[in-house]
Amino acid sequence: MCIRRPHLPIWVVVLSSGLAAVNATDAWAQEVLHLYGPLGPSPAVKEAAMVFGNRNNVKLELVAGPTGDWLGKATADADLIFSSAEFMMSGFLRTKELRLDEASVTALYLRPSAILVRPGNPKQINDFPDLLKPGVRVMVVTGSGQTGLWEDMATKVGDIRTLRALRSNIVEFAANSAEAKKAWFERDDVDAWLTWSIWYMPLRDRAEHIRVSMPYRVYRQCSIALTERGKAKPMAAEFIEFLGSPEGAGIFDSWGWMTPPRDASPLAVHEDICVVCRIKQDDWKNEVGFGLACVQRLLRDYNAMGVRYDEIHISAVFHGDAAYWMLKDEPYGAFTKREGGNPNKSVVQELVGLGVSVELCGQTMKEHGWTKQDVLPGVKIVVGAYPRIIDLELQGYAYIRF
Repeated sequence: MCIRRPHLPIWVVVLSSGLAAVNATDAWAQEVLHLYGPLGPSPAVKEAAMVFGNRNNVKLELVAGPTGDWLGKATADADLIFSSAEFMMSGFLRTKELRLDEASVTALYLRPSAILVRPGNPKQINDFPDLLKPGVRVMVVTGSGQTGLWEDMATKVGDIRTLRALRSNIVEFAANSAEAKKAWFERDDVDAWLTWSIWYMPLRDRAEHIRVSMPYRVYRQCSIALTERGKAKPMAAEFIEFLGSPEGAGIFDSWGWMTPPRDASPLAVHEDICVVCRIKQDDWKNEVGFGLACVQRLLRDYNAMGVRYDEIHISAVFHGDAAYWMLKDEPYGAFTKREGGNPNKSVVQELVGLGVSVELCGQTMKEHGWTKQDVLPGVKIVVGAYPRIIDLELQGYAYIRF
């Protein structure tokens, strides 16, 4: 295991409104807000601060990084402090020198845990259990907003063997997310980073995002609070209100945070929607397997009604006459005696990319003599369709047959 503790710089961003050329009197009169917090939420906070500052003629000075790097300065001039977890905000409240107003603490938005993998996903990591396989090299963060994250995920199912298996595969224990980001660039031998979903955005050209299924998923919040100094500045409280507004939510949403639905919808449930779809019939519509098109439509309909994709958990189980839809081009052609490749391939890839668990019955594969190498990337193989469907129903999944 490699443990490194390099010096990490903090971000200092000055966000100021108005024209480049202003007279000294105007600049002196402009109100200044000093914000401090960790790196994780800072891209969203930075963008929100820029919009708010330009609109209200306020200068916002944002410093983001490991707490120890800015704490001394924050005790002198902080107006607002934001955090990336409740335990972090609680720690800030216990730091008397910050003089936080506990009544002003405002929980903003959540983000779920996630896995980042290398482009192309060479180790075929599709969910948390894949991190437990021999030979998978994992990076975790042990501090800041990710304190305890990997342990919480590994112990959610109540099996110590899960924690042991993950612990044996961890090759990098980064002190914070900034250090982990640096290691992701420097260590090609790291296959996966167990982190928060929001870290995909700054790394999207160097990583792929893998959604974690509910049995292992953990959520944590971003919150913000006024200091006693900030309470004397009306604009500081107005900035907190702006962060919680629909416009502020839209900014956080664009950076991967979970925000409430913006529009009213007829749905009573907007979170943790679990559906298992049984697809057996070889029916087609518009040159695509009908069952695939139905799953695609179901996903889009939920999203159109304000449900985030990461709250929609669909397992699409293919077996019987529809099983061959999951084949790569060559075995698909051999089975159908048709040229031109598998027309379902792009839809399968889209669904997998949106988090649908596309699953193929192993019994059907055995009947046709297909192997894992014949199956499209991202498709999971289950021992049997019916036991899988029954198991998911017993877990509370709604059942649909196409």
